[in-house]
Amino acid sequence: MEKTSSLSRRKFIKTILAAGSAAAVNWNAFSLAASGVKDKNKFAVVVIGAGLGGLVSAAYLSKYGFDVTVVEQHSIPGGYATSFDREQGKYSFDVSLHATVAEHAMPQKILEDLGIWNKLRMVNTPELRRIITSSFDITLPAKNPEGVKEELSKVFPHEKKGIYAFYSEMEQVIAELWKRKRFKTSMMGKLENLTLEQWMSNHVKDPDVKYCMAIFSGYYGQHPSQLNALFYAIATGEYLVLGGQYYKTRSQDLSDTLAKAIEDNGGRILYNTEVDQILFDKNQSITGVLDSQKKLIPAKAVIANSSVPALLNQMVPKDLIPKSFSQSLRHRKPSISSFVVWLGLKKELECVNSYEISIRAEQGQAGDLAASGIGVTLYDNLFKGYSTPGTSTITLIALSDYKSWDKYEKDYFNGQKQAYTREKERIANAFVQRVERKLIPGLSDMIEVMEIGTPLTNLYYTKNPQGAIYGFHPEKSRLKARTPINGIYLASAWSHGGGYTPVMMGGRQAAMNLLTDFKNR
Repeated sequence: MEKTSSLSRRKFIKTILAAGSAAAVNWNAFSLAASGVKDKNKFAVVVIGAGLGGLVSAAYLSKYGFDVTVVEQHSIPGGYATSFDREQGKYSFDVSLHATVAEHAMPQKILEDLGIWNKLRMVNTPELRRIITSSFDITLPAKNPEGVKEELSKVFPHEKKGIYAFYSEMEQVIAELWKRKRFKTSMMGKLENLTLEQWMSNHVKDPDVKYCMAIFSGYYGQHPSQLNALFYAIATGEYLVLGGQYYKTRSQDLSDTLAKAIEDNGGRILYNTEVDQILFDKNQSITGVLDSQKKLIPAKAVIANSSVPALLNQMVPKDLIPKSFSQSLRHRKPSISSFVVWLGLKKELECVNSYEISIRAEQGQAGDLAASGIGVTLYDNLFKGYSTPGTSTITLIALSDYKSWDKYEKDYFNGQKQAYTREKERIANAFVQRVERKLIPGLSDMIEVMEIGTPLTNLYYTKNPQGAIYGFHPEKSRLKARTPINGIYLASAWSHGGGYTPVMMGGRQAAMNLLTDFKNR
């Protein structure tokens, strides 16, 4: 892992502030930059990919009168922020979303800036997290830092002092970030060069307490021994203080609302269309984009919401990529992927009141995904009417590397899926049996629909190398939206990190950088 200390303190703090604080953004800057670009309707921009980053970029540019075309390989917008139906619409499954921090945070500010926040509905998640292990079952309350401290201290009274200190420091980080209070000693500065594991070890020793403290580390795709403490404090601290929210009725509502804003403003979205290459003139300026059918889409700039490897290896001429840029990416690897089981139950589930639950990994079976920790989301405990009356919707999820699935890749894409199907069904059935034992008695008999997504599924639908869900593995500093290739900008998890908030911020930043560079041309 590249240590945080290898970055300058100023650069690192600036990155963290930008990731978490709306106060760090000049919300008037976009209209000012847009006003400096002459003949906007002649300034064509192509956005490759209709994930959230690409949608936000295109929504900003179209709002200010630019000629924008979004090229999307799928039939719907959103990337991972999508949903799909089964049984003729009887069941509607969210691909990724279980909780995010949107209200009073960066997503709300961005969507307000675009004029569409009031077209979306949010619902608060009922708890921070329920955690089930072989030795304890604890529910951490939402929007209640003191309640979290109290609940953990009841189960682990011998670590009460450390528990209170850890979460109090997390609260101080958020207070510093939001500039709500001045402190003699900066907690952000204290955590800047620590890993999450080091930070926890400063306060507690019990591994069960650390497990609870680090329960959200999977969201960021890193083990506590690798994950930066300050990053975790900001990202988790907002959950702790503000609680989580969900886009009602599905995350698809967010993507569809952004897509509609683009089209209402005169932009275009070409679905079921892939980009083949980006064209440049002899002065190394972009002239357009060729789709996979060799149709030309004129453009003076490109915002890539695609994966960075696909952009550089397939779409840009090799001689236009600076050697230093290629070398800086050479040792980066794709992030972790996911294994998801979507369950449609033929009855309304009333035996469990919790919404988001973590079931700890089975002991003594390291290396077998079937024994890994499971995240369980019971969507019908989120709001009444989530599912069709008489049914329930559940997802089971675990992080998964690609190595276990690589051996099936060739056969998978050649339509020979027998061995692959056996393996994914083995793991899914093991998940169901464990949830049945730990949480929902009789679960197996309730299942009407079971869909299974693996890293290969992610690769198929998104083209992300190794089915990555967070872009590049987050062990190095993030890429900038502005690339050293004239006219190309990045707006995806591959540049700005995984999660709804980072990619939405990346989309805004890419559009802003584009306007700044082309101002007064």
